[in-house]
Parts: sequence; C-alpha cells; structure tokens
Amino acid sequence: MQKRTSLALLICLWLAAVACEITIPGGSVSTLVSEAEAVASKVAEAQTQTAGSHGAAPSATETGPSGGGPSATDTETPVPTQALTPTPTVTATPSPPHLRVAFISGGSPWMVEPPAAAFQLSAFTGVDSVHISDDGQRVAYVRHNDYSSPAELRVVHSDGTNDHTLLTSAQVGGLETPPGGALFVDLFQVKWIPGTHDLFISTKADFEGPGLARFDDLFRLNADTGAITTILTAGNAGEVWPSPDAAKMVISRATAISLANIDGTGRMSDIITFPAIITYSEYQYYPEPVWAHDSASFGVIIASEDPFAPSPTGSIWLVNAATGAATLASTLNGNFFFPKAVLSPTLDHVGYVTNPVSPSVNESYVSTLDGSFGLHLGSGTTGVDSFAPDGQHFAYYVGAPVTKYIGSLGGGTILVPGGAMRIRWFNDTEFVYAAGTVASWTLRLGNAGGASNVIANPVGDRTTFDVDE
Repeated sequence: MQKRTSLALLICLWLAAVACEITIPGGSVSTLVSEAEAVASKVAEAQTQTAGSHGAAPSATETGPSGGGPSATDTETPVPTQALTPTPTVTATPSPPHLRVAFISGGSPWMVEPPAAAFQLSAFTGVDSVHISDDGQRVAYVRHNDYSSPAELRVVHSDGTNDHTLLTSAQVGGLETPPGGALFVDLFQVKWIPGTHDLFISTKADFEGPGLARFDDLFRLNADTGAITTILTAGNAGEVWPSPDAAKMVISRATAISLANIDGTGRMSDIITFPAIITYSEYQYYPEPVWAHDSASFGVIIASEDPFAPSPTGSIWLVNAATGAATLASTLNGNFFFPKAVLSPTLDHVGYVTNPVSPSVNESYVSTLDGSFGLHLGSGTTGVDSFAPDGQHFAYYVGAPVTKYIGSLGGGTILVPGGAMRIRWFNDTEFVYAAGTVASWTLRLGNAGGASNVIANPVGDRTTFDVDE
C-alpha cells in the first residue's frame, strides 16, 4: 500500500512528536497454584480467549512484561535468551496509509478508509462476520434473520453500492443433507481466494447444544456472478488456506495435512500425519498453516496430543509446495496449544510458551525454529498472538489477553494503547485493533513505534472486523 506524505503532514508529525507522552510498562506478576487449579485455569484462559474472538472482553489485572530481569530457562530445552528492554510508548499521529477496514456496528456492515469517516455499507442487521477481498473492492458478510435457521451470505461493493444476496438461507441449508439430530446446515468457513473475487465456503451441521460438526466440504463462489462450484465433496476437504498466488491450497484436518491445486486437483494427501490434539472441549482442532509470501512453501505447528500432559511439545514442519516434501524443522519443549503457538510469515521464528518452573506459570518466548536463540517476553498469563508480515515485529500479551505489547526481534517493546481485543497487521509496522469493552468499542490504527489513532467507534456487542491485506 502506498503512503503519501505532504509537507503539512510532516509539520503535524513534528508538532505531535514535540508534545509526545511517554509511558514505560511495568513489571509482570506470576502466581503459583496447585496442579489441579492450573488445569482449570488454563482451560478457562483458553475459553476466555475464544470468547474474546467473538466479542467477549476478558477481565483481568493488567501487568507489564518482565523487562530486563532474569528469565527462567527451560531445563529440557535450553534457550539462550535476551530479555526485551521496555522502550517509551510515544503517542503521535501516524501517517495514514491507504487502508480499508470492514467492521460490524449496530449489527450492520460498515467501512472506514482512514482518515475519512466511517460509513454504513448496508442497512441489513444480524451480521455475524465481515470479509473484505484483498483488493478492498468487495465485502462479503454473513447474517442470520434468526438463529433457528441457516445464515444467508451477501456481498456489497466497498463504496456501499450493489448490495445483494449470494446465497439465501434456503440455499445455504440445501448445500448438504443434515445428519440425524441436526437442526439445519449452516455456513462455517468463508474466505476470499487471493487476487480474485471468489470465495471459498464450507458448511457445518447445527445441533441443539454445544459442539462443532464440520461437513469438511468445499465450494467456490464467485461474488460478482453468483456462480457456485463444488470443489471437494463432504468428507474430502477440511479447513483450507489458499496460497498467496492462488495456485494451491493447504487442506487441514484433525489428524493430517494435505496439499492440492486451488481447484482440488493434484491432491497430495496426508503429507503430515499426527494424533488428534485433545482440546478439552466439544470440537476437533485443525492445525493452521502459514504460507510463505512467495507461495513456494508453507509451515505448520503440530502440538503434542495432550496439552496438559507432562512435558508437552510442539513440532514445526516446513513443506515444499511444488513437491509436497515435508521436513521436520524441530520439536521444542513447551505448551504449543494453550495458548497456541504462532509461526512467523517468514517461516524462521516461532512464538510459544514454556512452563519450566511450574505448570501454572507460563514463560513466553519468540525464538528461532530450533530454539537456539530466543527472546524472553513475559511470565504468568502470557502468550504470543501474531507476527507482522516481515516477521520482524510481533504482538504478545502479559497479565491479560487484552494487555498487548509489540515486540521486535531487535529488542525493545511498547504497550499497545487502550488494550487490544485482537490485532490485524496490514503491513510490516502498522496494524488495526479493537479496544474497549462491550458496547463501548473503538477501532484503532496503531504502529510499532507506539502511535495509536481511533479510526471508528462501532456500537453493539461485536468487534468483528477485517482488513484488506
């Protein structure tokens, strides 16, 4: 995304820098509890983070990173560590990039293109999720008239024109035959294929009560013509991740990773197999691969089968996209599922936690794939959320999932102003995030230097948003 800087903007930035506010994060807090309490605490933390992704704000005492103090070392896998040194948080006005953010406000889809004001894309309400194409021109959204029937899928142009239905509720419900006991068929995955106006969609069966029953199917739907094609029939797909060049896709299942062309042909099945991960909940976990920017390879982290068993591990695999050859890069000691470990887009660093002193006390790290060198981030309730596209900066939390920091491989860390429900990077140093509490949200534009501006003020109990990346 190109950024233009005028003389007037430079003057504004200089004035803001002169009057900057400086905040230094404080120290971290660790608590020791019994092993039984640790299991309950970790499951609750995992559920809190899942709820946070659906608009529920977890509450906890906010504490800062551990800073320059001594760090605990994993006795099973020694990791030379370099403690991150806190650096001042500078409040300034960042250069606004050309950015489009689709979000939900009052149950309807909205758009903001900073520095312009936000505007409503559609008057329809009951919207559950918004999905913006990578060229920023189309916004697909899923909505329910009520939750006793399937959703409908709609699309609107980014200027608010041509709002129309792609799939009616009846069409969604007819994509598969519901199994015995199911109430109806509903949408599960909705994802844009890079460089196109085509969506990948998949379905699930809705039952009375909790649980997730995927059909593991896959359809391709053109958002301009409405044409729909079956790519993989029920039971033959999974969750899919298209490559950046839209030539191939990774197919993830609970016990295997496969690779195929984007149209489903040329499938290389089960290039990585593993035991199903115990989630301590009513769903199966499908590992989440990360594509390299050039689409030549991807990586995936496979946690050990039982995250609460003694000495859990995480295996990091790298796969050649042309041949399907999978290489085990390393297996590291640590808890790679509660919270989930994350792989950098450059496929050379990983963020994860270990429990070297007590099962109830996490130590978060970003390290090279073999664990030979790492940065210690924090202790207690802590984890790594995401990496910037170039892998040099990363988001993590200490004290509470909403107490976010931005760290750097070069050392140094800044507190994300206002707290963050989630962070979406759209370039190497800038990101969008939601701050606030239920019914009092703000969408903010932040950067790795500590600046943060409010770009929209959504209303309602949802903070769902999407960024054109």
